[in-house]
Amino acid sequence: MTDSWTGPGVVVRHGRLWGSAADPARVALRFVDGPSLTHAQLWSAVADREDEFAAARLHRGDVLCLLQENTPDLVLDLLASFRLGIVVVPLNTALRGASLEAVLHDVGPCLLRCGPALVEVGLAAADAVEGAGLWPVGAAAPRVRSGPRDRPIDGRAESDVAAIMLTSGTTGLPKGVVWPHAMALAFAEHTTWVMGYREDDVIYTCLPLFHINGLFCALYAGLLTGAEVVIARRFSAATYWRDIAATGATVTNMMGSIPAILWRGEPGAHERKHRLRLGMVLPLPADRAAFEERFGFPTTEVYGSTDTGLPLGIPFGSSRPGSCGRPTPGWECDVVDEDDHPVGDGVEGELVVRPRRPHIGFAGYWRHPEATVAATRNLWLHTGDVVTRDADGWFTYRGRRKEMIRVSGENVAPLQVEAALLRHPDVLEVAAYAVPSDLGEESVAVAVVPRAGADVHPADLRALAERDLPYFAVPRFVLLTDELPKTATAKVVKADLEALGVTAEHWDGGRPRRQQ
Repeated sequence: MTDSWTGPGVVVRHGRLWGSAADPARVALRFVDGPSLTHAQLWSAVADREDEFAAARLHRGDVLCLLQENTPDLVLDLLASFRLGIVVVPLNTALRGASLEAVLHDVGPCLLRCGPALVEVGLAAADAVEGAGLWPVGAAAPRVRSGPRDRPIDGRAESDVAAIMLTSGTTGLPKGVVWPHAMALAFAEHTTWVMGYREDDVIYTCLPLFHINGLFCALYAGLLTGAEVVIARRFSAATYWRDIAATGATVTNMMGSIPAILWRGEPGAHERKHRLRLGMVLPLPADRAAFEERFGFPTTEVYGSTDTGLPLGIPFGSSRPGSCGRPTPGWECDVVDEDDHPVGDGVEGELVVRPRRPHIGFAGYWRHPEATVAATRNLWLHTGDVVTRDADGWFTYRGRRKEMIRVSGENVAPLQVEAALLRHPDVLEVAAYAVPSDLGEESVAVAVVPRAGADVHPADLRALAERDLPYFAVPRFVLLTDELPKTATAKVVKADLEALGVTAEHWDGGRPRRQQ
């Protein structure tokens, strides 16, 4: 791999990413309630970890699965692997039993590195999968293969596989998305294109490093720009703003249910005592202006996924409320119908994307060639997401194509229903989903989490929806619940809600009346 390579408007500086250009005395990483590491300390520790991998006889191209929480050990394992060309598979720490075994079988043969709290989970899975070995963090290195203990080859081509990133699995079993090194670096570059990261920034993340946002938007991008990266072990509504203030964070990323939880939480003393100059907030609460006013910082948006990287974003310094942006450098994006024909401006269709620079897009689904061919038909990567594009080339996200609810011949976007009900002052979270209809199509159901101690009546929610939504999008069924099923990255697992069907706990308001 060369020291630098250039694309339209973007330069990747590998020397800085790998620690050779940053000030060695400056803090590179800080862990909330944990240690801080200067650039010199970080890369010295990474070199030591490389020696451990050499002792284990790990070679370039070997697969190393990482089942660890946000700790210094996880960062060292990731960076040492990237430097040496070892293929990493960052695993969701919520995986257990058969689901973990399925992943190990899919990516194997592999070596599984477990954090102390997850050794028993990893041991049970590794024992059940042929070709899977176990290496707990802190334990002596196992002998992966016989032969001489030579240091693994230090070198990467931009087309080499850096990681196999797992999809969230909210609609089925996770698939392994093959990320070349160029894709990982481009994701960090494109985040900087959106966030305007600088050397004097402090990037705060509480998102897990097995997720692309925490790993590439925060850690990788921070190393690339020389900014300080602050890593929390996990999200906590009780400590979030205190940690933001105490660490001096200047930029942060929120996703999943985190923005809604913070927005619906009671005002606290620390929520405006911070230095934030910008936040990437996905998705934004319904009232963006009120969110920014309350918490005292501007927000921005992007469109990204494990499958695509970051093909859309709002360029730093620009603002387009409601839009997820324009194509990032090196990407081409379009909107198509069910037959892959382009649709006009303002017309809903599926977002399709393709790279204009080599290797910044995914290299397929690991060992799933049929899924790869299906997703990349007609030379476009099909995202499965519904968007519109305006005459100026800005894209607006409408919802997941597979999540669209078909009611009386009309498509209902769950996002639209959720936004309407979140306007209720006592509603904390909402998930809209489809249930079978007695008319042969589908009905809209919502699961609603009220504020603690609040008295929310389904009829009031129905009335609110009738005020703001077309009649066919008004929910028929309302389920009041204490919590929504979620992944470890705070995404709602709607498949679990759909599997419930309509229960005795669902309030049934009857079929919505056609509006006059």
